[in-house]
Amino acid sequence: MRILVLIDAWFPFVGGAQIQIRNLKNILESEYKVKYYILHAPSANIMVRFLWSFWVIPQAIFLQQKYKFDLIHSHAYWPGIPGKILSKVLRIPIVFTVHGSNLLDLQIKSPRAFLEKLILTRIKYDQVVSVSSNFLKHKNVNKKMVVIPNGVDVEKFQPKADHPMDDKSSFLILSVGRDDPVKGWPYLEKAFKKVKKEFPQLELKIIKKGYSRKSLIKEYLKADLFVLASLSEGQPLTLLEAWAAKLPVVVTAVGNNPQMVKNGVNGYLAKPGDVNDLAEKIIKVLRNKNRSVLGKRGYQLVKNNYSWQKCAQKTLKIYKKVLS
Repeated sequence: MRILVLIDAWFPFVGGAQIQIRNLKNILESEYKVKYYILHAPSANIMVRFLWSFWVIPQAIFLQQKYKFDLIHSHAYWPGIPGKILSKVLRIPIVFTVHGSNLLDLQIKSPRAFLEKLILTRIKYDQVVSVSSNFLKHKNVNKKMVVIPNGVDVEKFQPKADHPMDDKSSFLILSVGRDDPVKGWPYLEKAFKKVKKEFPQLELKIIKKGYSRKSLIKEYLKADLFVLASLSEGQPLTLLEAWAAKLPVVVTAVGNNPQMVKNGVNGYLAKPGDVNDLAEKIIKVLRNKNRSVLGKRGYQLVKNNYSWQKCAQKTLKIYKKVLS
């Protein structure tokens, strides 16, 4: 089975789509006799990505003569348009994966938001896959939609010892995400200043880019608490990674977070855009002497339910269904 994969931004740009595609490629090619041919823009610059969405059409038509693709799998936003055109021209089906619908969720009014809504909900694909069940609430011309969550390799996150806050000279809060306003960085920074007044030994580390996967895992393992202040999400990989490192978490109630995080059980949910509520939830964790249990419960959740192997198997099942 030969799959033409379209993704506009590619490494070194790092996001959920890029990480998912890389893991799917590794598993499907090594275990299931599937061959991935990935076409992507040469840069993550938005104008370059836009122009690429036109250039990739003749490029894919030329490659089709050599590789004879069975199916197109487009990811994220822009690739939906060239993917649909190529599906018609090459007469092969298209699967479209939605990794988030930030502008749609936030009801933003702008030309870019209009285009996002068009690509995600007004173009008909042979199959739509979403990493988040939250996307299914939007009115959509597509009726064939399924949720396939992201995964995480828990084996790569070595166990860490529990460190009571009273025995440490500092307590580290970690937040990881791309450099985008939707990640709510100002709200996190303001909440941190409030909490630090009560807990002066508190430290905050924000990672937006520039880390390899190996070095990033080390940062998770050094942290004591993971916080995500996003205004919108799909299914954040960083939440799965934080739990793989057995960290207690405080995340905003957006995207799939409310389906995964249960207050006081495996973490806490905060209201998006609410500095006081975010600070209050962080304080709840800091005052909880059994907070390590929150992280351990999160670890069990991802270990049992969120693996890249399961993601690959479900994706392969979709391919076979679409081609049948």
